[in-house]
Amino acid sequence: MKTGDVVRVKDYDGRYKGGGRIWHEFVGKIGVVITIGKRLHIPSARVLVKGEVADFDLDELEKA
Repeated sequence: MKTGDVVRVKDYDGRYKGGGRIWHEFVGKIGVVITIGKRLHIPSARVLVKGEVADFDLDELEKA
């Protein structure tokens, strides 16, 4: 995954019990990667989705 890629936010899969980390309003939505980085040693991406910028772990995204 790289800057400019079109991605879809994956469905919640039950990994994150107790509150969940994936923003539910973005599940299944399409966005564009604007930067790649790391959050506490976990690869992440900043994504423009639904007119907002949100941070996601790379395993929460799939190429669309």
